[in-house]
Amino acid sequence: MKILYGLCTWGLGHMTRSLPLIRRLVDDGHEVVIYTSDRPLLALKKEFGDRCQYVESVEYPSPYAKNGTFALRLTLMMPAIINAIVKEHKEVLKLSKDLDIDILISDSEYGVFDKTKPSFFIFHQLRYVPPDFLKILKNQTERFNYHFRKSFTKFVVPDFPNGGGLTGNLSHNLSYMPYDQVKYIGILSDYQKMEVDEDIDYLISISGREPSRSIFEKKLIDQIKVLKGRVVLVRGMPEGAEKLKIPGIEVINYAGKGLRDELMNRAKFVIARSGYSTIMDMVELGKKGLLIPTQGQTEQEYLSEYLSEKLYFHSVSENEIDLGKDVEIAKSYNGYEPPWRTEQSIEKFMDIIKITVGG
Repeated sequence: MKILYGLCTWGLGHMTRSLPLIRRLVDDGHEVVIYTSDRPLLALKKEFGDRCQYVESVEYPSPYAKNGTFALRLTLMMPAIINAIVKEHKEVLKLSKDLDIDILISDSEYGVFDKTKPSFFIFHQLRYVPPDFLKILKNQTERFNYHFRKSFTKFVVPDFPNGGGLTGNLSHNLSYMPYDQVKYIGILSDYQKMEVDEDIDYLISISGREPSRSIFEKKLIDQIKVLKGRVVLVRGMPEGAEKLKIPGIEVINYAGKGLRDELMNRAKFVIARSGYSTIMDMVELGKKGLLIPTQGQTEQEYLSEYLSEKLYFHSVSENEIDLGKDVEIAKSYNGYEPPWRTEQSIEKFMDIIKITVGG
């Protein structure tokens, strides 16, 4: 089949979780046309080379801000985002016709569908969490997704179907979405288990946009000496960035895929933001950790609170970090033992396509 695969460009999380699916589609001999832009486009070209085709996508206006008001900006920018979706959809329909596309797959890109062809929407946030002063809009955010129920053949959730999974009310206990249209396939992670010694006591992963990335980094560095044992700090900076030296700490500006995989496998404990892709990576490899949500990103704040209440992962707000105390609390939490991992999730996704398309 010829497949158009669209990816959201807000960060790299959508790309990393889709990598196992794209890799499987390519390995199975399908022709994959990747529709995205910015950093995800560059990374996927490096990953797949001439094994895929590439089309630069329409970019949605970014709601990321310097002052942690992501949720408010996202709410206020919805008219501009909807305009981008309309523009994107017109472009996708032309691509679908001109390239003779058989099926369309979208990771969080609302305009990547063709009502005349099987179209699949991968999303873990069927209900958006608004800021406190906009709680009245909570159900309306699910209605926004419900509006697209006739656009996509299936909504595919990278989470487990029972017990609230890892996403809780973000994708479970829905009020409007038709039950038979939502398929829970399980976690998606590009990490693979490696037979290596767990010789890193603490792996600290810094991520996010500036200046929040630097603020987060400074807060952790100010307390990092309380951690005993081998500590590795990955800064999420460009490879050529100025080196940072911290006595007794291994500091890495940027970890490419190979090194990133190795470090995560070697880690006994992970300290990171509570982005959903990061959480799925930790679950895939069976890691315990401390989650610190990005201020103002209500999705991360909700996930942190939910997973902490479930005693899966301890969470603390950025302004209240007491690294020594919080790490010890986090070690007492259970972690999350998934019913299955990415390999089986991929099979479930492929089954959905086969059942829908036939053959």
